[in-house]
Amino acid sequence: MSNGKKGSGILFTAGFMAIVTLLSKALGLVRDSMLTAYFGSGMVSDAFLTASTIPTTFFDVIIGGVISATFIPVFNDVMAKRGKDDAMKFVNKFVTMIVSITILIVIVGIIFRGALVSLQTNYTGEKHELAATLTAIMFPMIIFTGLAFSFVGLLQSFGEYKIPALISLVSNAAIILYYLLFGSRFGVYGLSVTMVIAWSLQFLILVPWIKKFGVKYKLDFKFNDPDIKQTLLLAGPMLVSTWVQPLYTIVNQRFASNIESAVTYIQQSNRLYIIVVGVFSFVVTNLIFPKLAKAVADGEMGEAKKLTVGSMRAIVLVIAPLMAVFMSLSAPIASVVYGYGKMGAEGVAAISSLLKYYSVGMIGLGLNEILSKAFFSLHDSKTPMRNSIISMVVNIAFAFIFYNLMSTNGLALAAALGSIVNAALNWICIARKYPDMIKGRDITAMIKAVISAAVMFAAMYILYAIVGGRFDGVMGNLITCAVCGGAGIAVYGICVYLLRIEEIRDILKKH
Repeated sequence: MSNGKKGSGILFTAGFMAIVTLLSKALGLVRDSMLTAYFGSGMVSDAFLTASTIPTTFFDVIIGGVISATFIPVFNDVMAKRGKDDAMKFVNKFVTMIVSITILIVIVGIIFRGALVSLQTNYTGEKHELAATLTAIMFPMIIFTGLAFSFVGLLQSFGEYKIPALISLVSNAAIILYYLLFGSRFGVYGLSVTMVIAWSLQFLILVPWIKKFGVKYKLDFKFNDPDIKQTLLLAGPMLVSTWVQPLYTIVNQRFASNIESAVTYIQQSNRLYIIVVGVFSFVVTNLIFPKLAKAVADGEMGEAKKLTVGSMRAIVLVIAPLMAVFMSLSAPIASVVYGYGKMGAEGVAAISSLLKYYSVGMIGLGLNEILSKAFFSLHDSKTPMRNSIISMVVNIAFAFIFYNLMSTNGLALAAALGSIVNAALNWICIARKYPDMIKGRDITAMIKAVISAAVMFAAMYILYAIVGGRFDGVMGNLITCAVCGGAGIAVYGICVYLLRIEEIRDILKKH
């Protein structure tokens, strides 16, 4: 295949993933906003959001964050050195191990559901009992999550990115369908059951494609295997490095549970923040990680470095203007997403304020996704582990300090600063390990993108001060977002063109 055709294929795949991910995240926003529209921001929504995060947090802390990150490098290594047959044997052992671990997690989680709720919150009485019951209902969903993570890694290793990109779209659509058809009838208990069904769909839609690539899965408990041992050696420190976001959630939820409805506000604002950053970081990291792992396995370090730096530049170029949008237009954005149904103006204002503080960490979160994957592909999981531990300590310290000064807004700011510290440490470490990787022109390009975003922020801030109060209601806020956001994008485009950022010039040359 020619370089031109290969480049076109990568661009098409990236474009498809971006569109599907954007649709999926849009449905995720609809799903989250329907929760507060149906149940408001009181006891029920607090209990449900707590219960829905406990299984996923427990899963992430024990194994979730490392499944695809450990599977992809080892699978590619086995495939390159010993062929497909041995690689498929590794798949059977790996998936059997994941299923065994997730079943054990579910059993422990259901038995200790009350203690897990108490660990994350200060709930008492009816609120605690409701959260514990919903937690028990939703725990089995992590079995399907583990299976889906494993087979997504397999499909991506074979170069199939489109189908894995669809799984969140399907699960979000299933939950929205429940709200529309049965939400008023079966309430929050039915919603919890639907969550399990939705997560099982993520795995089930992958099955035909797994078979297409010749996978004939059968249980294999021979875990005393060199490839499994290599996976576990990678997994230990890598697991610690993925604890940042789950532990942020636990810390923030623990503080927020002291204030009525605060868990709902902080969860909804954080989800909106993660969704927006995730649209782009998900596409970039899921597209490059298998390529990085393959390049390292084939000994092509020059290509691996090029992929890493190119991804960093792309992330900053895209995330910087999004950060400007969310910091300047958090109020109308929160109103558009959550300002209807049983959610009152006070709740929308609280989410808006939290969103603004979370947005400070957008670039840090995006860069950290790239840098962590770069280390994982290089079979170095100890460096991001150490950096994650430091950033967690920083986050917890800031949470204690800022919560007393700024209430829940301080928790959002602490999480943002933790993300920035984590990304900065990973940047310093990879630059020291590979001094020739991040060149001066790369840093200059990223600084130019940030400067352009700062000018964009100033333009939107001024424009919003002029037009912000002229439109009322959800539709009025949507118009405000469109007017101010459109003007901001135009300003950003002019700035990056005038500052001669290479990526923009390349795109213009091709057209």
